[in-house]
Amino acid sequence: MPEDPSGKTKYTVDSDLQPTTRFYWRARMAQDSVTSPWSNTGMFRSKLVGYLRAGELYDPLIFGETVGVRVGNTSFIQGKGIRLNDGTSYVSYLLPQTISAGEFSMEVEGLQTNAPGDKTKVFGMQEGQDDFVTNRFRVDVQYRGTEGVPPNCIQWRAMFGDDNDRIEPDTDVRMASVYNLVSSQTYYFKATWSNGFRLQIWQGNTPTGSSMYDQAKSIGATYSPNPHYAYLGAPTGRSGVESASIANTIYRNVWLSTRPRPASVGSALRPPTR
Repeated sequence: MPEDPSGKTKYTVDSDLQPTTRFYWRARMAQDSVTSPWSNTGMFRSKLVGYLRAGELYDPLIFGETVGVRVGNTSFIQGKGIRLNDGTSYVSYLLPQTISAGEFSMEVEGLQTNAPGDKTKVFGMQEGQDDFVTNRFRVDVQYRGTEGVPPNCIQWRAMFGDDNDRIEPDTDVRMASVYNLVSSQTYYFKATWSNGFRLQIWQGNTPTGSSMYDQAKSIGATYSPNPHYAYLGAPTGRSGVESASIANTIYRNVWLSTRPRPASVGSALRPPTR
């Protein structure tokens, strides 16, 4: 780009930059047939903001704000995310349009072995706002408490319109899915659905390497809640608070979209790799 009258060079991008992303740049000068070496690489972060629009939401959650609705007793923990302080609190997102095939992923901290509760929920989705437990499009991802069968197991259930269109890991898989999670450790949860449902969990804040949990089931039905709600934690249904949210769980870097999460989104929340 040529210099402006002040002797400076600037460049204006022709589209919005992806938010909450770490960008790297370098420059060199060219005049006639002479080209300079590249400059040292610089870095900047785009604005750390979330958004909720048709087909997609992104919620960083680490700077005291959310694009969702806080319900009950929640706190923002600076630099970490939003914490659900008890089993009746959660974050609710009303999606502008139904996402019948997509990804719901996030970083989760504060999960711990031998916590109170039964079929306690890490996150979920449903149609409308009737009872969560009986909702015909209920999706819930569980880390069961001491009253769970078995305690400390990871389990999920996905309803695709009625009780006949329900999928979940078989009993033998559930009994073998016991994990001693540590409250100080971050876990990356990723749920995907279209003609079925799949849950993957990694230890750490990125989906790298082999997942520690990976279970999927297919189904010949369409996930079509209208209106479509999503949750961090879950509302208290007829099963009571022992099967609702998990107290002291912290969430950040939440993505829900018709498309896979770009690898770079949320990179501004993590230390640079170089």
